[in-house]
Amino acid sequence: MQQRIINECCNNNLKNIFLMNLSIQNIFGTKIIKGAAFSIALVSLLSSCDPLGLEPSDKVDEDHFWQNTELARSYVNNLYLNSTTTGSNDYFQSEQWSDNAIGNYEKDWDVYRQESFYKRNYDNISGVTGVTLPWSGAYSKIRAINIAIQRLPGVPRLEESKLNQMLGESYFFRAWQYFDMEHYWGGVPIVDKPLTVFDETMIPRASRQELFDFILADLDKSIEYFEQSGLTPTLGLVNIDAVYTFKSRVALYAGCAAEASEKKTFSSLDGDKTLVEFSKTSQSYYEIAFQAASKVLGKRQLAADYAQLFNSSLGNTMDEAIFPVMFKDSKRSGFNPVSRHAAFGPYYFDQSKELDIRGSAFPTQDLVDLFLQKDEQDGKWKKWYETSQVAASLNGTVDADGNFSGEGLDYSVMFENRDKRFYAICSYDGSEFAGNEIHTWVDNTVGPDGVTSNQQFSAFQTGYRYTEKMQAPTGKSSCGTITGYYPRKYMQEVANEDHTINTTQQTVSYFNIRYAEVLLNYAEAAIKTNKQNLALDPINQIRNRAGLSNFDAAAEGHDIWEELKIQRRLEFAFEVPGQRYFDILRWSAAEGKTTVDELNGNPRQLLIIRKGIESKEQGEYGYPVEEGGEGYFTPIIKTQEADYDYYKKVFDDAKYYFFPFNETMIKSYKGLIQNPGWAS
Repeated sequence: MQQRIINECCNNNLKNIFLMNLSIQNIFGTKIIKGAAFSIALVSLLSSCDPLGLEPSDKVDEDHFWQNTELARSYVNNLYLNSTTTGSNDYFQSEQWSDNAIGNYEKDWDVYRQESFYKRNYDNISGVTGVTLPWSGAYSKIRAINIAIQRLPGVPRLEESKLNQMLGESYFFRAWQYFDMEHYWGGVPIVDKPLTVFDETMIPRASRQELFDFILADLDKSIEYFEQSGLTPTLGLVNIDAVYTFKSRVALYAGCAAEASEKKTFSSLDGDKTLVEFSKTSQSYYEIAFQAASKVLGKRQLAADYAQLFNSSLGNTMDEAIFPVMFKDSKRSGFNPVSRHAAFGPYYFDQSKELDIRGSAFPTQDLVDLFLQKDEQDGKWKKWYETSQVAASLNGTVDADGNFSGEGLDYSVMFENRDKRFYAICSYDGSEFAGNEIHTWVDNTVGPDGVTSNQQFSAFQTGYRYTEKMQAPTGKSSCGTITGYYPRKYMQEVANEDHTINTTQQTVSYFNIRYAEVLLNYAEAAIKTNKQNLALDPINQIRNRAGLSNFDAAAEGHDIWEELKIQRRLEFAFEVPGQRYFDILRWSAAEGKTTVDELNGNPRQLLIIRKGIESKEQGEYGYPVEEGGEGYFTPIIKTQEADYDYYKKVFDDAKYYFFPFNETMIKSYKGLIQNPGWAS
């Protein structure tokens, strides 16, 4: 009966093969033979029906497939198409979960309306609405990888150097998939071979330590094969630098998990203690991370221009790009941030145009405050509200929570001479994009009848229309920012003749791994292994590229550990795949926190309040009254919490470090044990 259900599932998937045949191409430029694409698609689909990749009896004949060296290479190339980690998307899902961003409140589009996740409204029965998790597809991908590991050594006439390279790639991708699942559940069943109908499929769940050790062992095998290969992989392929860097990342996570075990962060939770208890020390993992990052340190260099990495077509060609994901409209599509996040452009010059961009993930003031500003008087880098030029231009005060309240005509000074990364990551009031000046100020105009004006006087690039209607916008109108900022990363500036934003897929890349991570992983591991003196230079390289001076603990007011966390947050803000959310989790767990402040509260925003032009003429909407104009008043500037229930984030229980398995999965799959704190 079980086999019949599996076969029916697979047969229903066959209709997708022909579509996949059209889209599966070698991502490095050379087309795969159509027969090969068909075979790969068929193998992939037939192996994706069972949660652990159980092999159906009516499988395609693989023996002939694995007699051809070109088909073997194309099969491994196909692993790249399935290597996307959860959260790697153009709506910045995992950034929305963190304190870097907040999504809009689309009522019928869950990719931004993450309310269920923010409030932790998920449980072991219903899961969580609107959140993509890796379980459903991970084991079919792992099965495809296991087939490669099993069959590649038997391919006749395959050069040993190429065989070793492909095995190195395969072991890397298996580690990649398991690490993605570890982020969500901690421990999962480990499948290290293609399962058949004769194998036991109720594989017990591995402990978290076992899973980390398995991942690290796979990466060691990958390194061994790459060393034996001696080849220099084509740009875009996994290489030994990528493997060492990823190994340092995994080991840092394992070190934090072991440190949490040492501090008994999860002692209050019920459930299987093998998930959260480690027999190995955190120091042993941190040393692994240090040694792995050391292997790449100094072999590459940072790109001179941070913005060019993300907002041009050149990013993938730079030495910093260790493992880029390259996009070209004629070969791959689906990653197009400008089509989602350029809500400030389409009908700014002509309000009769339809606003066809729905949604954005808005940078928070919490993030923006960390981009330091250079003081014009003493040349030191400070918080923007602490510099002499802001004090001279804006009459304001800062409260104990770091919130600014003041007024001033030339408030644009707050955005000048900032950390260079600010301009690559954020768009703000007064900045330009593709020839359009962005206005995010809020109108407080009062009409002739004594009531606040309607939308015709406001800046259309903000979610707030006027000061008496300051509740968070919902539905389609929520594509306007509520934080005062829009994302800028990965968005190339291309405008149409009518000044609207050209949302065609651009040739922009993102990076699974880049050299900046080598520097920051090395620095973190050095700090954790009491080699603080070795952490300073890598951190300064990151700072200097951003235009900042070398780190000075006395000037900054914090130690090098806090600086490491700040630089990692800024360097990878709005990156794909995002790292901030999981960095917060691992650091907080290692520090013994059961309430995570960064994920427990409302995001902060910037409000710029001005007087709008009182005109009903088309084309004049959205412009502020100039100084001396009728009704003019000095603009008001303030930062504050966006105090709306929609956006409140909750993390006040240790069980939120892990996702629950849904109840159906627990009952049907006997190898799983529910995560701590989620047992019904």
